[in-house]
Amino acid sequence: MVPFWPFKKKKETVAVLDEEPPAPLVYKRGEDPMARESVTSDQAAYKDALALFGGGSRSVEAASDQSVHYDGATASQPAPKEEVPQPTDAVLESPEPTFTWVHHTDGYHYKMNPDGSFEATPHTKSEDGTYTPYS
Repeated sequence: MVPFWPFKKKKETVAVLDEEPPAPLVYKRGEDPMARESVTSDQAAYKDALALFGGGSRSVEAASDQSVHYDGATASQPAPKEEVPQPTDAVLESPEPTFTWVHHTDGYHYKMNPDGSFEATPHTKSEDGTYTPYS
């Protein structure tokens, strides 16, 4: 039970203002209520901005077609074919890997480079000993 409060709470008075209610908004069918009134353009302000940002020139010119100056990405003559060298026995032998595999506590294996940095891609180790990237 709430204890008895011996003091009375004063009643707050609310000031009432005499003002007219706002005019009702009337929409017509097919009219966009979010449409804004058209803005009249000020040619003098546009040319002043053009002079400020356009290098000082107040003249307005139409854009030119730049595609007439483009030759394309094709060469005038086909590039000569390069001979592909045949792999030798030294190239066919797989070199020793320059990284070591580290098994992390999250269950994945990561490549550790000789400088101590790691690759971000986790790998899983299969039963035959090969490592495959986790996807």
